[in-house]
Amino acid sequence: MRHLTVSAPVRAPSGFTLAYVRTYFQERTHGVNATPFSLRLPLYALNAGRLSVEKPVSIETRYVSNDDAPDTIQVSWSPEGTMAFPSFDGSLTAKTDGDARCLLVLSGSYVAPGGIAGAAFDALLGGNIARASIEGLLQQLAAAAEADYRTRVAL
Repeated sequence: MRHLTVSAPVRAPSGFTLAYVRTYFQERTHGVNATPFSLRLPLYALNAGRLSVEKPVSIETRYVSNDDAPDTIQVSWSPEGTMAFPSFDGSLTAKTDGDARCLLVLSGSYVAPGGIAGAAFDALLGGNIARASIEGLLQQLAAAAEADYRTRVAL
């Protein structure tokens, strides 16, 4: 099992950002125009230029309100179709980082599929792909939250 913690800065308050991310996932997975959620697998992690591959995943999220700690969104996904992609379980938080800024943090674990061969691939390259995929997801969430926050502040 491999544990990853990846973060991305967001130019929006932590409470707004986490609420936005919750809505973002709900609309894309359970909304009127719900479609399979895809993660982008950046092949540049394999020194293959700026290419990437989209991998559809079934994603589940659950908002967890905490009295004594920051609220979190429990996140899990599993691949649709081929099993040559790991499932993931983790938690997403938004930590205050100054006025109207936060750090979006996704921390969780996955097991590389494919037994010993999969574990060897993960140790050599797969871990880099996993980290880059999560970084890309967080950057996508951060950009969307920032744009929505700017729109709402301008009103």
